[in-house]
Amino acid sequence: AALVLAGTVLWVLSIDSAFQETAVAMADRRASEQPSGRKSSYRARSTGWTLAPTGRPETAFAWKAAMQTLRIVDKGTLVRIVAILFALTIAGLSMGRSSGFPAMLGTFAIAATGFAIFMAPQIVRVDLRQDLANLEVLKTWPIKAAAVVRGEMAWPGAVITVVAWVMAAVALTLSATVFSSASIAWRAAAATAIAILAPALVFAQLTIHNAVALILPAWVPLGNQRQRGLDAMGQRLIMLGGTWLLLVLMVLPGAIAAGIVWFAFNRFIGPAALVPAALVCTVVVA
Repeated sequence: AALVLAGTVLWVLSIDSAFQETAVAMADRRASEQPSGRKSSYRARSTGWTLAPTGRPETAFAWKAAMQTLRIVDKGTLVRIVAILFALTIAGLSMGRSSGFPAMLGTFAIAATGFAIFMAPQIVRVDLRQDLANLEVLKTWPIKAAAVVRGEMAWPGAVITVVAWVMAAVALTLSATVFSSASIAWRAAAATAIAILAPALVFAQLTIHNAVALILPAWVPLGNQRQRGLDAMGQRLIMLGGTWLLLVLMVLPGAIAAGIVWFAFNRFIGPAALVPAALVCTVVVA
């Protein structure tokens, strides 16, 4: 096994230069062949958030990401989506448990909450992964590197957390149709605990992704690039598995502390012990 490993390492090192030259040539050819019409289209709109001339540098990066998002996504569309979701929730409540629609909508809300917490940080790339192409410019700014990373993560983390909270609220509202055997105390405590844990889990994953962008930039597509093919899909799966593995390692100390708090308070306050346990876990992860 050691001989096979040594042979593999020598082989990889021997083809590294040739592989890099081929990769650079392919990237140049792809950039020259990419049509200009595929670029993102921006429209200047009134956003209501004026960047102050002074303040913390993180605010400038969060403002930049917010403006980029609001110029692509129409606020009217967001309002319509929220209105439709609210109307569906009210309709589900009015139908009662006898109908299957509230249970289906509640199950969808639970799945959407999990998707927002565990998959959205992989998909929403309005952070350093998108600005990696401008890294040479960022290096010239008189700003600490940690402030750059914090500012890049602030907006996508906040947006994903809000989406997770909204879907968790819908799931709690319709939870009686999905978990009919669980009491309201258990359902409310579980939903509150998830809401408390959501920002910790989201920002932990964004920390991992932005760290990979700095340490292993070759694994991060530049800008809005989306590679296709079997190799690109495999790379994304490896990144997703590595992210979840690191997330488990990051959350493990907080989970141990949360378990201690749970056993300490469960006897006295029952299901409500989930709330302080989740709070302790969030603080430890943060």
